[in-house]
Amino acid sequence: GFIVKGRSGNYSTGEDVLICTAWKKISQDASVGSDQTVSTYWKRIKEYFDERNTSDIFRSSDSLRQRWST
Repeated sequence: GFIVKGRSGNYSTGEDVLICTAWKKISQDASVGSDQTVSTYWKRIKEYFDERNTSDIFRSSDSLRQRWST
């Protein structure tokens, strides 16, 4: 499990790649397409990210979304 202790550290290159991969996978899911809310969209990206993230650093969906906007 994750332990939340204030602000997390900077994103690693691997985490950045994983966010991009998650975004691509979720945004191109033809079974859902554009029929999902922004909240649901980022929830799905976070789930994909969490399943594959090996850094053991907790990242909220808001954090992922903010990083994506960067």
